[in-house]
Amino acid sequence: MPDTAIRINARLSGEDARRFKELEALEGSATNVIREAVREYHSKRVKPRRNAYEIMIASGFIGSVTDGNPDSSSKPSVRAAMDEALRRKFPHAYEHEPVPLPKAESARARKPRSA
Repeated sequence: MPDTAIRINARLSGEDARRFKELEALEGSATNVIREAVREYHSKRVKPRRNAYEIMIASGFIGSVTDGNPDSSSKPSVRAAMDEALRRKFPHAYEHEPVPLPKAESARARKPRSA
């Protein structure tokens, strides 16, 4: 993220002006007051962004199969291993056989749409 500086021009009056002058005397400069105010306001108003890994951990998607083979993700049969582990963990979800999904068509095999 590039370091970008901005200049702020604001008009304060009455109590806001008095508060600002009081804070400026404590902080040493108007820049320090504004910098701290923006940081504090931002920390209270903006939720920190989480990456996909953190979201999947929090939702329980990653780490939900605790009794599975730890080496299964590096084997070609990972889908079968996951299916087996999920069937053991959630047998009620597998009362009916799932409908197979259609195979994805490769981008090369698709015909371009006509306008």
